[in-house]
Amino acid sequence: MENRRTKRSTERDEALQYLMESLADRREVHAVALVDESGHIVAGMGMPSELAGLAKIARGGIRREPSDQFDEVTRGTDFFGKEIPLADGRVFLAALGTRVRKMSDAAVAIGRITRAA
Repeated sequence: MENRRTKRSTERDEALQYLMESLADRREVHAVALVDESGHIVAGMGMPSELAGLAKIARGGIRREPSDQFDEVTRGTDFFGKEIPLADGRVFLAALGTRVRKMSDAAVAIGRITRAA
């Protein structure tokens, strides 16, 4: 199996940032963020306003909780979200873009990166 990663890091935060950059490049997303349970961005790629919006709506959007903020942040774009359980809590992978595809492979990579740290 060929390993396509060109940027690597043994530092957890840097490796997560590289993953977000790769997702933004390959998945046709405007913004992608990994958000912790407190609503803080762990890693992300995109315009600051879009990242701030993702931080606000990631958890509730994934859990399908009604929110005016969700409608405002996602107006005119698609939303993808996935809750990822980790050994020390949960993180929320969220993205905005057109034709946002599933990111199951990203969830696996996030688990691998956080276990290695």
